[in-house]
Amino acid sequence: MKNDNSFQVVVIGAGLAGLSSAYELTKAGKKVLLVEQWDNVGGLARTIDVNGFRFDTGPHRWYTKNDMVNNWMLRLMNKEIIKVPRLTRIYFDNKFFHYPIQIKSTILGMGILKTSLAVFDYLLVQLKSLVKKREAVTIEEGYIDQFGRTLYEMFFRRYTEKLWGRSCRQISSDWLGQRSRGFNIGTVIKNTLFNKEKVVSFIDEFSYPRQGIGRIAERLAKGVIKGGGKILLNSPVVKVSHRQGKIASVTVNNGKSRKEINSRQFISTMAISDLIKALHPPPPATILNVNRKCQYRDEVQVVLFINKTHITKDTWIYVHSLDLPFIRFMEMDNWSKSLSPKGCTSIVFEIACNYGDNIWQKKDAELVELVTGKFISEFKLITRENIIGSYVHRVPKEYPVYHLRYRQDLKILKKYLHRFVNLQIAGRNGIFRYNNMDHSIEMGLYAAWNIIEGSRKFDIESVNIEREYLEEKKVKVSFPELPEDQYVEEKKN
Repeated sequence: MKNDNSFQVVVIGAGLAGLSSAYELTKAGKKVLLVEQWDNVGGLARTIDVNGFRFDTGPHRWYTKNDMVNNWMLRLMNKEIIKVPRLTRIYFDNKFFHYPIQIKSTILGMGILKTSLAVFDYLLVQLKSLVKKREAVTIEEGYIDQFGRTLYEMFFRRYTEKLWGRSCRQISSDWLGQRSRGFNIGTVIKNTLFNKEKVVSFIDEFSYPRQGIGRIAERLAKGVIKGGGKILLNSPVVKVSHRQGKIASVTVNNGKSRKEINSRQFISTMAISDLIKALHPPPPATILNVNRKCQYRDEVQVVLFINKTHITKDTWIYVHSLDLPFIRFMEMDNWSKSLSPKGCTSIVFEIACNYGDNIWQKKDAELVELVTGKFISEFKLITRENIIGSYVHRVPKEYPVYHLRYRQDLKILKKYLHRFVNLQIAGRNGIFRYNNMDHSIEMGLYAAWNIIEGSRKFDIESVNIEREYLEEKKVKVSFPELPEDQYVEEKKN
């Protein structure tokens, strides 16, 4: 098809990073084209509507330590935001434990002897570290350093290997750093002993759009269109052409034809491995060989529509048992009363898998039956008569896999991409970093502001690298906490 030279910026990917970039750029008067491979916006943070049931593609709760990003989101969403009380538990060996770990529930669940052993194991690890310091390489070493072997074996090893489909000795400790930096038994004790006005830790409520997390993406998309931008759905990027150190164009395939699109600036939030493979002329063989090592973990989500409400009291539950196929499930009416028809709820089950494997290729009816049978027999919370419908959603590239040498490999790939002076990469899959929503939005804002300012003032790579626990927020006792929720309509579910 004919080239289109009317755009100043092409943004690849309509997840939250790409949408926030396009939104800011259109507000600044830039002519923007946003291209998306799926049939809707939102990426990994979508809300799907089926027969009046609205459900999220995974438990995406809004919590951020960055006041700028928080206020940006609240201004965007205005009065759509509610506050949701959080209850997250681990289901382990037919018992429930609070997560993050709480001393009382852990002692009740483990018993005093096993709890004492866990504390002893942790103290032993700390004593050994005083004699011989080491940097954890594998996620197994990281968990043992933070919690001791007893809690590692009990709470973390089984679930982690179920999630990733590989041994904890094959996963980099960086993944643990991304999720629980600074979180250990000491943090648990601190949360128990100190007043929450001193340490706001283990957040017990979060912000959430009343109609589902996908409303953030929907509002952003609406703003892009209103600002004069254009969004192409069902249009995966199949080629990224470059010459003389610049990206020249992208070619998209809408299923019927291909279209080449030129632009001055490009922001890519597509998976970095797919971006490398799409480059034309192709990178050297050494780059392509390294690129093959950067893999992702995929997911199948099975949703059951139930003619009852509040089946559980949890927002979501982690499931450690290897006999149960799902790693996690969440009940949507514990998030918002507005997501399901009256007297009904939906439960979203997540099954970790690899694209093309046995789980991925199962027919929808087989997946629904697998989840239904296991859930009913294990938890005994519903009967088959309570199920009034179902839905299956497949999510490729849900998580970047941190293999043991991923940092070195990623450094090589990013160094190669940095030669293109009009290209920025952002987002969870775009930079191969396990971001939360707020991190991806922050990256998207930075990419947009760099173009608006005409220089790379904002460092995208600096986002989500702080070395402290993501759910711990310290505030000064002598001053009131910043009015982060000044745009929030304070309503409880």
